[in-house]
Amino acid sequence: MAAASEDPTAGGAGRVVLVTGGSRGLGRAIVGELAGRGLNLCFTYREQEQAAEEVAAQARAAGADTLVLRYDQARDDAQPVVDAILERWGRLDGAILNAGMWAGGRIDELDPEAWWNVVEIDLGGVYRCVRAAVPVIRRSPEGSIVLMSSMVGIAGFPGDTAYASAKAGLVGLGKSLARELARDGTRVNILAPGFVESDANASVSPRARERLLALTLLGRFGRAEEIARAAVFLSEEATYMTGAVLNIDGGVTT
Repeated sequence: MAAASEDPTAGGAGRVVLVTGGSRGLGRAIVGELAGRGLNLCFTYREQEQAAEEVAAQARAAGADTLVLRYDQARDDAQPVVDAILERWGRLDGAILNAGMWAGGRIDELDPEAWWNVVEIDLGGVYRCVRAAVPVIRRSPEGSIVLMSSMVGIAGFPGDTAYASAKAGLVGLGKSLARELARDGTRVNILAPGFVESDANASVSPRARERLLALTLLGRFGRAEEIARAAVFLSEEATYMTGAVLNIDGGVTT
């Protein structure tokens, strides 16, 4: 884990929020939504350094003191991320844990190693992030954690056994964490988006898109900014919500 770039004028005594996977797709939209709120903002990326730099520049232009860290949720220890945040600001108030990966295939098609890889990254990696962040976030007077699940983790989908298993696991993790951390005043909520038009989903086949669209009551796919607003709502505004699963999927799981 290493800093990709830092603003030498950084300071700030305000609220600090961590976003994992912030260089593209939903993460990028979440960073953009948070940036204009007077926050101190750290986001991570895995390999797209140039994209991360662009996102950071936009966030700083919007007024956010921004730290960018290279972090691979598949193999890196999350503690150095938290340590870097503490070194920079001395606090961590919120985390939106968005980073993850997808690999598809029906149960008799997907290689067992690929199945476990998805579960390890999308569930195990989030667990490691939470475990590193919780001791610091629980000290905040308004601590908040948002776990990014999926409609697939709620309703299931053929060919998504690995992804659905991991995302369903995040629901259980989030609900249990909400009970563990409530005494400290820390809120934990789960966001379950539907299919979103983004670069991360560009490789989805036309046939799969048609099947998904047929299930969507609103007759269209979501936009990244719509999901980002919901994530920020749970993180920053839903002060009397904890242990909740917010479905934002156009009506698929209705």
